[in-house]
Amino acid sequence: FCLCAARSAITINCISNIPKATNIRSMRLINYKAEHLDELLAGDMDNLARKSFGVAGDFAQSLDVPGMAFTAVENGHLIASSGVQPLWKGVGEGWFVASSKMPQKKLTIIRMIKDNFDNMIQDNSLVRVQAGVRSDWPTAKRFAEFLGFEHEGIMRKYGPDGQDYYRMARIK
Repeated sequence: FCLCAARSAITINCISNIPKATNIRSMRLINYKAEHLDELLAGDMDNLARKSFGVAGDFAQSLDVPGMAFTAVENGHLIASSGVQPLWKGVGEGWFVASSKMPQKKLTIIRMIKDNFDNMIQDNSLVRVQAGVRSDWPTAKRFAEFLGFEHEGIMRKYGPDGQDYYRMARIK
């Protein structure tokens, strides 16, 4: 999947605090780069993910915010990228894109992402992080809820394919 991950790898220390994670030694978090999203979008992914993130490549560069975006890598392969795009002081838009390899390492990645996401919110003094989640994708909604997001409403015809999305937010 990714040659650029091997070149730009910077391990984030919060990984060592995660209990019960399997295969954690081969999994690490690195700083996100726009090429990561390009490679994730070019690879295999769930059909609903493809519909949700089909236009994400248009703004991949703007998601490269130091300290607010990261990529999970295993053995040089991109697994997922996630972060928060700042909107204004204390508020950001959360995002997450995973490859087809995500289901194979789901528990490990979810624990890593949750820990790093929590630290990112605290370190950047965010009081609100919001996210759009496809209304027909219950797995994505459960994932957002696991990260501490709560359902706030429905955004009608919000997605790139005209699909309704839930507006979810995590308030500190």
